[in-house]
Amino acid sequence: MKIAESLDMKGRLTIQKYNPQDQLLQEVKADNSIVYTGRELVAKLFTNQTIDPIRYIALGTGGSTKVAPATDTQLGQEVFRKELKPFESKDLIETGDGDSKKCKIMLSVDLDFGEPDKQPVELTEAGLFNSLEKGKGIMYNRVIFPVITKSDKFKLTLVWEILF
Repeated sequence: MKIAESLDMKGRLTIQKYNPQDQLLQEVKADNSIVYTGRELVAKLFTNQTIDPIRYIALGTGGSTKVAPATDTQLGQEVFRKELKPFESKDLIETGDGDSKKCKIMLSVDLDFGEPDKQPVELTEAGLFNSLEKGKGIMYNRVIFPVITKSDKFKLTLVWEILF
């Protein structure tokens, strides 16, 4: 039996770099890969398991390794993790029309001037997790992006757009 319909989950990360005067200096966009553990997490919702929700973003320096959706369970080299800004079910947005109707949610976090505490750091990867503890929890997705050398001279806003 071949299943004709698919759950085509997608995501895109937008990273915005701001100076102390709150002027946008740079914007980087990168498509992400939903990893197997993320797909498994969504599937577990059907089995009535208690699952901690995705509420944290992790950033790393291991972007030289290609994303392997079937086997990646953590970032290549995680350096920082932070809780996303609050979001609710009302933040789900209907997009598309007719047979192509989808749900979209926008998740975001700000990395202030002093975050992470060890700077400068060359950030190249990010992922969404359901645990604040580094190296723990379920990774939903992973994205690789061009090097952003984070220093205390600017802040970053990361906006993750996920389409279900």
